[in-house]
Amino acid sequence: MERRFTLELYKEYDKVNFYTIHFDGESDTEFDKFLSTFSSSKYLPDLQKILAVLKNLTIHGVLERYFRRESRMNDGVGAIPIETSELRLYCLRLCDSIIVLGSGGVKPRTQRTYNEDPLLNDCVKVLATLDSLIKMKITQGKISMNGKSITGDLKFYIKQND
Repeated sequence: MERRFTLELYKEYDKVNFYTIHFDGESDTEFDKFLSTFSSSKYLPDLQKILAVLKNLTIHGVLERYFRRESRMNDGVGAIPIETSELRLYCLRLCDSIIVLGSGGVKPRTQRTYNEDPLLNDCVKVLATLDSLIKMKITQGKISMNGKSITGDLKFYIKQND
């Protein structure tokens, strides 16, 4: 099965642009789905921590210290918040001024890694694959990053097992 999506500008700030993933045929972006899922749940305090980190990024930039490294060392996939919380938002840090807000979910304290949960594992895999695809398109000259903007062919697809 193939999932097609577009990388879309979500919010623009003086120092940072937030992008997100919008899968074809879906009305909401991945970040909007994350927000709507957890904004009226028992995880609201955790969501508020995540939103505070995002607000901080708009002031100080998308610095590595604000993320818990996930996936592999050579990609920019990270989780917010870095402090103790059961709710995770997975992001792709492209540089100090560009971040892709993905999705996430609940990672109970009893789980050691995101790999133990199919939903969280999928969130990380999508962002790790996107990281590889962006790097490939930059090399091919199909995408360019300039300051806090990413332009060019922002349509992607991911092959997934059924």
